[in-house]
Order: sequence, then structure tokens, then C-alpha cells
Amino acid sequence: MKKTIQKAGVTNRKVTPSTAKRVKDTMGDFVAIDFETANYKRTSACAIGLVIVENRKVVDTFSTLIKPEPFWFLPDFTELHGISAEDVENEGNFGDVWSEIKKRVKGQRLLAHNAPFDRSVLNACLQLYGIKFPQPEFVCTCRIAKAALPKSPNHKLDTICRKLKIKLNHHEAESDALGCAKIALELCDEKIISLTHGLLNPTDW
Repeated sequence: MKKTIQKAGVTNRKVTPSTAKRVKDTMGDFVAIDFETANYKRTSACAIGLVIVENRKVVDTFSTLIKPEPFWFLPDFTELHGISAEDVENEGNFGDVWSEIKKRVKGQRLLAHNAPFDRSVLNACLQLYGIKFPQPEFVCTCRIAKAALPKSPNHKLDTICRKLKIKLNHHEAESDALGCAKIALELCDEKIISLTHGLLNPTDW
């Protein structure tokens, strides 16, 4: 079932200079994005979550289930995100939901935790459905967390959210996107670290 757009708040927390290098903040507006997939194929997006940030505030969220291509689920993946074939068999495919995604991400900087994965899913789905779309700028909040919190035992999304006391329903697309957005807002909030620490190199696709 499709989820309606919701309002969401942001909790700001400080990171002290002892845990991160002080550099210029280049935050601006952005959209946090998270994909869940049905199997190892990058075209198998089965859910997407988007969190829209303007002027350092979360102003909207959007999420929807997606009928994946190819249409099969690995049990291990379903165990992680709780989505099964039965949940999405009557949902639109990526091409069907693209118009809702496009109007939220067009012209925006995109943030994701482990951004190379989410960028590869987006690119694969666009290619599969023959959709032309300019390569957006992608920023990885996992890399930002590594720069800001080098002593953390690891920099997985759930670990960093727990450390920063960010509520997270891990592997639920909208919750993961919101967690990603809050990590960026909190770690960059005091001009201690910048989004440039997580900027991915552009790729041709």
C-alpha cells in the first residue's frame, strides 16, 4: 500500500570539535533517499523513501512500495525489510511511480547512507525503463559519519542513529531516509563537518 506524504521534525544535536574536524558548512537544501530491493538485482527496487529538507528543516516525506523487476524476492531480503511479493503484486512498477519521485528529486542534491548503493539502484531503474534524467549530485552520509565520528566501532546507519539518539525503524525506506537526513543535519549543524566529505564522484550512465 502507498503511504501518504507526512510532516516530520528534526532533532539537532551537537558534535564537539574533539570528534570531528571543523570545516566550512555547505549544507543547503537536499533530499534524502533510500531504496529497498527484492533481490540482488539493482533494478529490483521494491520500496523508496524520500525526505525533503529545505533551510535545514524536514518539510515533507514520501514513500511508496514498488513492484520490482525482476519480480521475485529473496527470503533473506524479505526478512530484512518485511516486504514480500504479496505486498507489492498490485503496486506500480518504477516507471509508474517515477513521476511522483521526479517532482521531488529534480534539481536536488541527493543524500543516502551508503550512497553508491542507492545511486546504482536509481540509475539501474532509470535505464531499465528508458527514462532520461540528469545525473544528480549524490552525498553519502556514511562517509560523513566516518569523518565526523572516527572512533565509532562502525558507521552503519543503525549504529550512527543509535549513537545520535535518532529513532529508526531500520530497513523501512522512509525511516532510513529520515535517519539519513537527520545524521546530515546533526553532524553538519555546527559547521564541524560538511557535505563535501560525503560527495560521490560523478559517473556516466
